[in-house]
Amino acid sequence: MKRSLLFMLISLFIICLVSGCSKKTPYEYKGIELLENGNMEEKESDERPRGWWYNRGTNVNDVDPDSKQTTLTYDLTDPNNKCLKINGVTDSKNFAFWAQTISNNIPVGKKVKLKIRVKTENLTGTGAAIAIRCDDAVKPTGSAEQFTTTQKRIPIVDSSDKYYSIELNERIRADIKSITVYLLFLGNTSGTVYFDDASLIY
Repeated sequence: MKRSLLFMLISLFIICLVSGCSKKTPYEYKGIELLENGNMEEKESDERPRGWWYNRGTNVNDVDPDSKQTTLTYDLTDPNNKCLKINGVTDSKNFAFWAQTISNNIPVGKKVKLKIRVKTENLTGTGAAIAIRCDDAVKPTGSAEQFTTTQKRIPIVDSSDKYYSIELNERIRADIKSITVYLLFLGNTSGTVYFDDASLIY
C-alpha cells in the first residue's frame, strides 16, 4: 500500500515537472522603436511626412477610365495632429497604401509588433488593413519572406477611431534585409481612413 502511494506521488511529481517545462515562455518586447516619425508630425513636403512613402498599387485608371480612384493625402487639417489619409472608391483591380521601409538595424532573431491608431469614416466594402512584410532585399520585391496582416482576420470598416495591432508570429530570419509596414485601403472599398501614431517595436 505504501509502495503504491509512493509510486503515485512520484508519478504525479514527474507529470507536473514535465508539463511545467513544456510551457512556452511568452515573448517579451523590449519596446525598441523601429519606425521613423511614427506620429507623422515631421513634414518632408506638403505631400508626405518624413520617412513615409505611398503608392496606388495596381492602378488601372490609365487603361480603364471607368476604374475607381483614390486620393492619398498628408492630412494637415489639424495643425496639432498630422496624419496619413486615404479616401475615395476602389474596385477589385485597385488599392492604395502608405508605407515605411526599414533597411538598417534589422532585429534578427526578434519578433516585431505593429500598433497604430486608425480612424474610419463611412468605410464600406473590404475596408482597411495593416501589414508587416519582411524581405531578403533592401526594398520589398517579389514575394515576401515573412508576412502578416489584419486583412481577412480583423475587419477595419464603418466609422470608428481605435488602435489596432499585429505581431509577426515568427522571429526575424537571418536573411532579412528590410521590414516594411503597410497601411492599406483595400480593393472594393469606399470611404475615408486616417492613420496616426504608428509604432513598430521589438
